[in-house]
Amino acid sequence: MPAKHLIKLYDVRCNLDPPAWSPNVWKTRFVLNFKKLPYTTQWLAYPDIGAILSAAGVPPTRTEKPYYTVPAIVDEVEGRHPVALADSLNIATYLERTYPQPTIFPGGTERVQMTYITAIHEHVFMAMFYMVIPTTTRILTGRDLDYYTASRKGFIGVALEEMFPPHKQEGMWAKLRQGLDQLSALIDSVRMGHRSRWLFSPVDTPSYADFDLGAILIWFQKAGPEGGWARIRDLNGGKWRRHMDNLQPYMQVL
Repeated sequence: MPAKHLIKLYDVRCNLDPPAWSPNVWKTRFVLNFKKLPYTTQWLAYPDIGAILSAAGVPPTRTEKPYYTVPAIVDEVEGRHPVALADSLNIATYLERTYPQPTIFPGGTERVQMTYITAIHEHVFMAMFYMVIPTTTRILTGRDLDYYTASRKGFIGVALEEMFPPHKQEGMWAKLRQGLDQLSALIDSVRMGHRSRWLFSPVDTPSYADFDLGAILIWFQKAGPEGGWARIRDLNGGKWRRHMDNLQPYMQVL
């Protein structure tokens, strides 16, 4: 009989309902839901992340402030010491090794999945980054908003008001459309050899790269510019809307 276990997922809160918006945490949540692993979410205030994760035995992810980041998990398995981890890729690797079925790297595609993820980040995530960081303030309040606004310039090196100013916005939208075009072309080349409904998986189940892209699109939808998701979801033949529709079975927030 398999040992009983329960995973605690640490996420950062916001004023949405449910309060799940962080792209890196969504990468972990997708994997947990896909593998049907039992877990609960502990919602953290931004200023409390370091103290709570440190007390839980989670290792720091950075050598300079902020030392602790989400996602983090503590996997409590009956009969052994809890496993505490941070960083979405570290967590995905652990979950895949410990709970290998169903796999997030179908057909042994881990290396190629990392190549796809690099392309997602180069073409799409970085084009969205300076749009979403300043507009995230619309989903934060109180201590979370105060901490976020006070810490972003030191963390990123650019003031919030300088990231997405009105005179740069059309150029930034054009850059995002170009990035989506480039990613779409890559996806079309990937899918030439298979008929899967997934963008990066050769089989009928999603891959880690599919989850990575989904997490970034959720982040843009939840925290990005007002109406931003409506501007991009039907580009490239509706590829991005269909992808999000396909991911719906794995979007539970527990």
